Amino acid sequence: MRYFLTFLLCSIFHFGYAQDIPLKTLMTYINKPVTAIRDSLTVRGWADHAELSGTKANQLYQTFSYGTKKSNPAEALAWFRIHADDHVVNQLYYQLPGMESYTIILNELKAISTEKKEVQTIENNQISSYYLSPDYTFQTIVGGGSYTLMVMTNK
Repeated sequence: MRYFLTFLLCSIFHFGYAQDIPLKTLMTYINKPVTAIRDSLTVRGWADHAELSGTKANQLYQTFSYGTKKSNPAEALAWFRIHADDHVVNQLYYQLPGMESYTIILNELKAISTEKKEVQTIENNQISSYYLSPDYTFQTIVGGGSYTLMVMTNK
């Protein structure tokens, strides 16, 4: 019985929260090999989308999705895209599953003492805000019920 309860709790955590990736984890993905990030995501239940991925010269991008929405099973709960040069991740985009996850990420950005740039852009009905730290540039993109965070190295 004890093993069943442990398995049940782990399953709930894995399937209920695997799409939520903390900011610290996102930051550790930068400068890591693509294979390590791909393995980390697929173990957590993310699906690799080869049709939305590609390479050009030494640049690679790879797209992943997580789960499906109850309201529209054709839509994913969350999306993740990595960009790499020479198979080392230098930028990523994480489309969060909702406003609650986005609020958590914003609080995490504030907690690491980022500097929010006063300049915001509005394009295609989306608002972009920029946050800087000594090692990273962050961009939040909000619009149409979509919440995306971009993380990029400054080095």
